[in-house]
Amino acid sequence: MRKYLLLMLILPVFWLTGCDSGEPENFSFPLAYGIEAEDDGAYHMYFAWPDLDDPDASADALSKDAFGDETADNLADGIRQMSMSSNRNVNMNHLKVLILDRGMMDGESCGEDLIAFFRENREISWNAYVLLTDREMDHLFSEEVQTGTCMGLYLENILEGWSNIKSGSLVTVGDLVSQYYNETECLLIPVVSISENVPVVESFAVVDHLTDAGEAALEEVFSSSDSLVIYKNE
Repeated sequence: MRKYLLLMLILPVFWLTGCDSGEPENFSFPLAYGIEAEDDGAYHMYFAWPDLDDPDASADALSKDAFGDETADNLADGIRQMSMSSNRNVNMNHLKVLILDRGMMDGESCGEDLIAFFRENREISWNAYVLLTDREMDHLFSEEVQTGTCMGLYLENILEGWSNIKSGSLVTVGDLVSQYYNETECLLIPVVSISENVPVVESFAVVDHLTDAGEAALEEVFSSSDSLVIYKNE
């Protein structure tokens, strides 16, 4: 049911964007967005959106992803380049998950660039859940992944299916921004990897002021806390 509710939210935007054609194939609505830092200071960005060109899209438009990726010196340019190279206007309003390579949590330039990007682009959903990955971005954003639905929805369903995590306590983009300004917060961010071509979450990264400070096992987190935002004793 939630897939059809999301589709009802997305499709009306096609007719409200003011584009000349108004045809759905002129737009992409990424539900998953990945970012990793390159050695030269640039950022490699990955996008996964519902594949409306798929022959089965008329029956279930959220059953399969189309993918794209771009490299740019800053994150905003990456989105603009994705729109130009794919001939689709990228709209990030319906983003479900932000996936960051663990190298982005360096506590310095990458983290600062990330916060500035989201503060300056408030049209990108701040309610999107945040996950980390460890050099798995190429594999995640590929047709090899078998989920039976768009990856963004698949990962959202994993996170929201954790009954022992208190509702509303999953880490979001908004929590990342908050942590940058509030050093008393420590975040437990799910780490996604690939097992037999299926995304899985088997551990959490401990993130302290946008710095990767280690790892905690899934069972340890579930048994010790009902929230993934922890307040440190100062």
